[in-house]
Amino acid sequence: MACRRQCPARHGLRRRPGLPPPPWRPLLRSEELQRGLAFYGSGARIQRVASKLLAGHPIKAFTIGGSVTRGAGASSPDRSFPERFFAFLNATFPHREHVLQNKGIGASTSGIFSVCAEAIVPPDADLVVAEFTFNEPGDQPFTSPQRRGFEQLLRKLARLPGAPAVVVLHHYAWWFCHGDGIKGGLYYRAAEAQFATLAQYYDMPSPSVRDAAWPLMQAGIPPFKVSHVLKKGQTTPAGVELPVAEPGTEGQYFFYDKVHPSDVGHQVMAELLAGVVLQAVDRVLAAQEAAGMAGEAGPAGGGEPRATKLPPPMIPGNADVPTTLCAMQEDFKPYARAMQGFAFRPERPDAATFVEQKWGYTGDSPGHWVELELSTVDGAAAGGGAGSGAGGDRATVFLGYLSSYDGMGQARVECVSGCKCAATAFDARWKQKVSLTQMHQFKVSQHPRCRVRVTIAQPGDDSSSGGSKVQLNALMVAHFPLAIDQRIAGEAGGMRAENG
Repeated sequence: MACRRQCPARHGLRRRPGLPPPPWRPLLRSEELQRGLAFYGSGARIQRVASKLLAGHPIKAFTIGGSVTRGAGASSPDRSFPERFFAFLNATFPHREHVLQNKGIGASTSGIFSVCAEAIVPPDADLVVAEFTFNEPGDQPFTSPQRRGFEQLLRKLARLPGAPAVVVLHHYAWWFCHGDGIKGGLYYRAAEAQFATLAQYYDMPSPSVRDAAWPLMQAGIPPFKVSHVLKKGQTTPAGVELPVAEPGTEGQYFFYDKVHPSDVGHQVMAELLAGVVLQAVDRVLAAQEAAGMAGEAGPAGGGEPRATKLPPPMIPGNADVPTTLCAMQEDFKPYARAMQGFAFRPERPDAATFVEQKWGYTGDSPGHWVELELSTVDGAAAGGGAGSGAGGDRATVFLGYLSSYDGMGQARVECVSGCKCAATAFDARWKQKVSLTQMHQFKVSQHPRCRVRVTIAQPGDDSSSGGSKVQLNALMVAHFPLAIDQRIAGEAGGMRAENG
């Protein structure tokens, strides 16, 4: 009798001898999972992780990314793809000393992580999952600052002392992939194609939701249907109003809203990551069996690759330079030295975690100000001396602020002591119904005690958000060219980037 859909043999994550079954009923069949494992590469690093797991050793695994990684769209935190992937690791290779942490930050792009990689990911990490494909613009050449920033992130991760396996995971947002006469579901999108090329260059596995699930989405096969979402009031960038799933049918649909995956989508992403790990397990076990049959003790994962050094940057001139300062979330608080009208408070005080509460220094009225003090000295430069406020090489300061559609204002930024800089300004207002972290960047002279003042400006004649609130939430210093892209989903998101 022919095997039906629910037949275990057709499941993508089949049971391996000696290993328990996955902690879920798989949604992907074996051929769909294989299609989604678009690039595996040599597997050298991920097979080292598999060898540790098979030997019963603990590992340190981390996920980094934006709102999808943070769990947006999932019905509960344990339904997000990072937590489901971690549940798979714990169920399949249990160890009380595993360190499995989700380092995702909502409303962030790879540019923020490229500045702060060493501060966010521990140096002894074994495995890092990077999920940024949706957050990046799809219309940039490889030589653009945005693509350079993503490559710098991959290089920083690959060069961590623990030499972690890096997996580049691609989310796919059907209704944000439009153009060329198509209102949704456009298959080609430059960000994924380019990120996949970088993953191939650095020999990093790059599983893809699009490759695994697009044919199922296009055919309207449950639970991959995209015609409805679970959240009310969703209109796509192309103007399509998305109906809400009827009660009792929620499990048929892949997306929670026009952007984020539902529990179904999160599980598919977890299955793809589990598929990478199990493919590595299969290869390690095959190598061990072959070595045993030959009476050899050789390395469990096969021979080491002949080219072991990190290759030069794929993008010409994309230099490896560490960041001097990265202060986000709790670490940002000590940098405020004086203020009037500003206070350190949460934007969402009732949210479950500190990250989700979105803490920062907030002022509400024109004239309110806060002063931040930081070192802008490049410690790696010869002598490490300050530029005495007037000369020397200049540093780039990135100041994080919340941009939103309701009650936000504008602010002036100036250097008031120690360092020197041209006065600049940023605008925290926009019309999109979403709140995102933006980065205002400006050049300053090098000084060990550079003091910067941010002052809320009087609203202009074009003020439309109904307020003057400004929230600051991050501070970074770099001494190399870096652009932090401000657009979620590139042009498809319809959101402006800050100029200047």
